[in-house]
Amino acid sequence: MDFGYIFKILLRGKWLILTAIIVPAIAAFLYVNTLEKTFKSEALISTGVLGSAGLDPEEDRPYLQSDLIKMSFNTYVTKIQSASMLRLLGYKMLMHELDSENEPFRKLEGEEIEKVNSVNLQRLYDKMAERFEALNGGMFDASVERDYQEVAEAFNYDIEALKDDLTVYRSGETDYLGITYKSGNKFLSAYLVNELCDLFLSSMKYDQQKELVERFEFASRESVHARRNLDSLKNTLNAYKIEHNILDLDAEASELIEQIGGIQQLQNKSLTDLPSLQEKLRVIESDLNSSKTNKVRKQMNKRAESDDLIYIKKQITTLEEQYIITKDENLKAEINMLKKQRDGYIIDYTSTEVSDASIVDIDEDKEKLVLATKMEYIDAVSSKTAISEILGSAKSRARALVRHNAFISKLSNELSIAEEAYENFKEEQRDSKSKLDKSSFPLKVREQAYVAKKAESNHKALISAFSGVVGGAFASMLLLMLAFFDTTLNNTNQFEKFTDLDLIGTLNQLKEKNFDLKELFGSELNNQSLEVFKESIRSMRYEIEKSSGSSFLFTSTKEQEGKTFIIIMLAHALTLKGKKVLIIDTNFKNNSLTRIFNEDSNQNKLTTRLIGEANLEQEFETKNASGTGQFKLDNVDILGNRGGMSSPSEIFAGKEFKKLIEDFEHNYDYIFLEGPSLNKYADSKELTEYVDKVITVFSAEENITDADRKSISYLQKLNGKLMGAVLNRLEMINLN
Repeated sequence: MDFGYIFKILLRGKWLILTAIIVPAIAAFLYVNTLEKTFKSEALISTGVLGSAGLDPEEDRPYLQSDLIKMSFNTYVTKIQSASMLRLLGYKMLMHELDSENEPFRKLEGEEIEKVNSVNLQRLYDKMAERFEALNGGMFDASVERDYQEVAEAFNYDIEALKDDLTVYRSGETDYLGITYKSGNKFLSAYLVNELCDLFLSSMKYDQQKELVERFEFASRESVHARRNLDSLKNTLNAYKIEHNILDLDAEASELIEQIGGIQQLQNKSLTDLPSLQEKLRVIESDLNSSKTNKVRKQMNKRAESDDLIYIKKQITTLEEQYIITKDENLKAEINMLKKQRDGYIIDYTSTEVSDASIVDIDEDKEKLVLATKMEYIDAVSSKTAISEILGSAKSRARALVRHNAFISKLSNELSIAEEAYENFKEEQRDSKSKLDKSSFPLKVREQAYVAKKAESNHKALISAFSGVVGGAFASMLLLMLAFFDTTLNNTNQFEKFTDLDLIGTLNQLKEKNFDLKELFGSELNNQSLEVFKESIRSMRYEIEKSSGSSFLFTSTKEQEGKTFIIIMLAHALTLKGKKVLIIDTNFKNNSLTRIFNEDSNQNKLTTRLIGEANLEQEFETKNASGTGQFKLDNVDILGNRGGMSSPSEIFAGKEFKKLIEDFEHNYDYIFLEGPSLNKYADSKELTEYVDKVITVFSAEENITDADRKSISYLQKLNGKLMGAVLNRLEMINLN
C-alpha cells in the first residue's frame, strides 16, 4: 500500500474534508445545546445471588457456578424490564399524576390535555389501582386499554418511553443490581427508581410466597378429601363386618379350616363304622329268631323308643355338634354322662321287660348285646347325619368367608392407598407450611435513589468532536473510494496499477499556450509549471541519451495524447547539446506534425537525395523547422508526409524505407518517428521493425479502457524494443 499516494488523495480533497469536519461539528454543537437537561437517579439492590461468602474459586466446577450467577442476574434484569413490570410501573406513575393531592411531575399541553380529558379518568384510576394491588400487569378490556394507552402516551409513561430512559444492570462483579432512570425532572427520576425498586421486591416476594402458599393450600384441600375418603372406607368396612358378624376374618378362617378337617375325619370314621355295625346286627338278629325272642325284642324296641331315651339321644346329638365346633371339654364330660344315663335306662328297661314277660329261656346277655348294638347303630346313623349337616354348614360358612375375604381385601387395599395418600398430603402440607414459615427473602434495597444535585453532562464538546471526526472520516473514505474506482492515469500510482509499464518521464500540464522554446530552456522563469516541465524534458533527454538506440518511434494507445508536442520538445532539448535530430512524420492518418511546419523552399539536398534513392519522394516532403511559427527548431530537420489511408507496410512496399532509415542514422544523431494510435490503427505496429526503440505516450486525463489494455499487452511483448512510457499532462500536485 502506497501511503504517499493515499496522502496525496486526501491532500487534494483537503477542503472537502475540512468542510465535512467543521459542518457536522457545528451542527452537533448547536443540536446538543437545544436538548433538555436530564437528571439521573440510581438505586442499588442486593440480590443475595453470591451469598455471604461470594464465589468460591476452590469449589468444583467454578465456571459452571459463574454461569449460573450470570443467569440469575440476567433473570432479574429481564424481570425488571419485562412488559408486565413496566406496565405496573406505568400504573403507579399515572396514579401519582392523576391524584389531585400530588403535584404532577409532568404538565400536559395542547392536544395532550384534550386526549386526557376525553378519557374517563376515575374509571381508569380505579382499574389501575386494582391491577396494581394484585400485581397484575396484563392488558385491560378493549375500552379501558384504549384509555390507558392514550393517557400513558400523553404523560410519556408507556412501555416504550419508560424503557428508553431506564437502565438495569449488574454493578460490576458485585452482588448488586443497579437501576437508573433519566428524565428532565430530578424529582421524577428519584421517585420512579424508588417505586420500581419497591415494585420489583414486592413482585419477587409475591412470586416466591405464592408458590409455597399454593402448595400449602393444595395439600390442605387434598388432605381433607383424602381424610373423607379414608373415613368412608373405614365406615364401610366396619358396617360390613357388623352385618356379617365378622370379628377376625383370619382367625375365623383358620378355625373353620381346622373344624372342617375334624368333621371330615369323623365323617370318614362314621362311614367306616356303619357297614360293620349293620353286619354285626344282622348276625345277632339271625340267632334270635324265636317268637318269644321276637316278642321280647319288640317290647324292648318299644322301650328303647320311649320318650326318655329319645330326649337323652337328642341331647347327646346336640352336644356332640357343639363339641365338634367348640372342642369344649365340659361338653365332652356332659356327653359321657348322658351316654351312661342312656345305657342305664336300656338295662333297666331290658330287665323289667323280661321279668314281666316271665321269659326265662331267653339268653339275657345276647338280648342285651342286640339292644346295645341296635342303639349303637342308631347312634351311628344319627351321628353320620349330624356330621354331614355340620360339614355342609361349615363348607357353606367357608364359601361365605371367601366372599367376605375378597370384599374385605378389596376394601383393605383401598383403605391402605387412601391412608398413604392422606399421609402424603399431610406431609406436603407440613413441609410447605414449614418452608413458608422459615422462608427468607434475599432481595433488599441497599441504596435508595436520591434527587440529583446537578444535571447530567451533555458531553457537548465530545459529541461535537466526534461528529467532526465522523464527518471527516466519511469524507476521507468517500475520496478513497472514488480513487479506488478511478480508472484515470492522473498519477504515477494509477499508471503503474493499470499499465504495468516502465515510466521514462512524466510531464505536467501546461496552462500556457504560447511560449518561446529558447527562452524556456535559456533562462530561469518565475513560473513553477514551466520550470517543472523544462526539467522533466531534460530528464527524458537523459533517458534517450543513455539508451542504445538512435531511432525512436513515438506512439500512443489513443489519439491526441501529446506525441507531437513531446517530440518537438525532446528534439529542441537535444539540439541544445549539439545533437542533430531528424523528425519523420509517419502518422499518415493524421499528419498534424507535418501541418505545424511550413514547406522548406530551400530543400535539404541530403534528405531529398536519400528520399529519392528510396523511391519515397511521393510520400514525404521536407519541412522548414527554423522558419516562422510557434516552434523554431535549429539543427532539426522535418520530414513530413502527404497523408493517406494506406498503412506503412502498404506505402513502403517495394521501396527502401528501412535503407532510408539506416542512411539517416549515418547523418543524424537521433531520428524521431511519430506513429498513429495503437487502438485505432495497425500503423505503429508495422513501424516498429524500422526503429531501435518504441516510446508510448499516455495522457493523465484519460481513462484506461479494454482497448488500451490490449494495446498495452502488445507493447509488453516487444522483446526489449519498448523503451518505456511517458505520462503526459499531469496535475502539478500529482507529480512525484
